[in-house]
Amino acid sequence: MKKLCRTYLFLTALLTIAGCAREADFLLPEPEPVRRYPISWNIVPENTRALVNNNLLQTSCTPLANGSNETVGVWGDYSVNTNGQNTTYKEFIATPLTFSPETYNWNYPGEARYWESQAVYDFRACYPQKLMTSLMTQMDATMMQGGPINTLTLQEDLLVAATQVDTRTARLSEPVKLHMQHIFAAVMFKVRAVDGFVPAVGEVVTSCWLQNKNNATNLFSPSGYLVHSGNAAPDIIWYPYESSVAPMYVWKHQGVSFNYENTLYTANDGLQGEEYTRNDGWLLFVPQTVKEGTLQFCYTLKNAGAQVFSVNIPAITYEDGHKYTYMLEIRGSEVTVNLKIAPWNHIDSSHDITL
Repeated sequence: MKKLCRTYLFLTALLTIAGCAREADFLLPEPEPVRRYPISWNIVPENTRALVNNNLLQTSCTPLANGSNETVGVWGDYSVNTNGQNTTYKEFIATPLTFSPETYNWNYPGEARYWESQAVYDFRACYPQKLMTSLMTQMDATMMQGGPINTLTLQEDLLVAATQVDTRTARLSEPVKLHMQHIFAAVMFKVRAVDGFVPAVGEVVTSCWLQNKNNATNLFSPSGYLVHSGNAAPDIIWYPYESSVAPMYVWKHQGVSFNYENTLYTANDGLQGEEYTRNDGWLLFVPQTVKEGTLQFCYTLKNAGAQVFSVNIPAITYEDGHKYTYMLEIRGSEVTVNLKIAPWNHIDSSHDITL
């Protein structure tokens, strides 16, 4: 009897073990935890260029031995809903991103940050970080607000980005895409003689500037307040701040010939201009609407002495991230203004316009 009992117990144990083994064969693997993935970055498009130094962002943000490299600043918050109550946590606060050519990664200091499950992240980014930090009156993961930003004294290309990531639906193994966008409008003035008109010997443009007409309303403003708000679909909004009828963006030079197509706002052959002789000839504006009969482009000629020639700028709305090339065509005493408009060119050199 004891032998039978022992045999029964032994068989039961074998069946139990076999059953467990078969169960284990059909167990589904548990899902990987969200915190397995570190937060990483991808600046899009990868070959975005800044206008002023005309470098790839990767080149500008690659660490240098003397510490003179630029950085992309990042702000990031995440919100978690617990029992119907949203709680927000700060993850990145003015965190600098630098680029590693060896690994082709964008890096931030300190330990890796990992995604939180069931969370919604808001991100803001800016370039160059050092300059934006000094210009912004408010900067966090949901809003950038600055001003007044005066382009009479600031001629730097500023880039911003904003995005939102929901960890419940996003592919967290992929880097966060930061679509950097320009917040200014870029304007260039060129001059040339056409239709067989031959300028007098030695005739050159010696100075030029913009000005609001004395009797104009809704004047063009060189400064403004910037608000970059919204989360998943951010908007850049400019509020023009202050205007006057005084000359703006004054440029003086020993002379630029207009018997060929020449850019006025640039230094040629090492000659020194008074202002705005950099940026490859581009002038950065606060985006805004200009009404007909408000803004004038003025210039002087060497042979005409102090006489000022003025050309009315047609009505236009300058938009952020767009470039405007004015061609002043001289036909004797007449001047015709032609305009080309194009989105900022991210692939080729930023001073090449393709329509």
